[in-house]
Amino acid sequence: MAIGALLCFAPSAAHAQATPIAEIPGVPSPDECRIPLPESIEFPADSMRPVAATPRPIATEPEAPFSPPAGESADAETVVTITATVRESVACRNAGDYARMLVFFTPNMLAELYGSPATVDPDVLQGIQEGPRPVPEPRRLRIDAIADVVTLPDGRVGALVETSTSRREFRDYIFFVLDAESGRWLIDGSVPLE
Repeated sequence: MAIGALLCFAPSAAHAQATPIAEIPGVPSPDECRIPLPESIEFPADSMRPVAATPRPIATEPEAPFSPPAGESADAETVVTITATVRESVACRNAGDYARMLVFFTPNMLAELYGSPATVDPDVLQGIQEGPRPVPEPRRLRIDAIADVVTLPDGRVGALVETSTSRREFRDYIFFVLDAESGRWLIDGSVPLE
């Protein structure tokens, strides 16, 4: 579910729980994008973005590959609700409904994707203003797997998500946080995997 494509995950020996494929079949239909339309989308101001205290040194050696963090296997209810978040966010992506799709992202994720209000891609802003434009079927995002759903020590949930279109495959490790106001799990961060 590539955050790049909307947004999408690798199992490790320490985490072996997979969501049965029957719960996440195929390509979510645009009709499944049912979340209420937000009154507005607030992109985080520059002041909300983390600022490094010192510049990062130039890497002389390649960075180690990302390893999913250790956690406790998530309970069945959490797996179901994480799956629902992924599925409906992909459905909104397939509906071409930017405004509803972005409801599933935390301010942290919005900052990671778009930066500040001044750096948001004009096409995204135009898409929000114009409303839904369904993605042609060959370009719709398909959910292939949601696996290794774990509850992390900091309260977040992590999961491996694999998605694809007719041309590309995506694997991402996605972090989710529970939104106290809505009671919904939101996408808080993403690490693209090879």
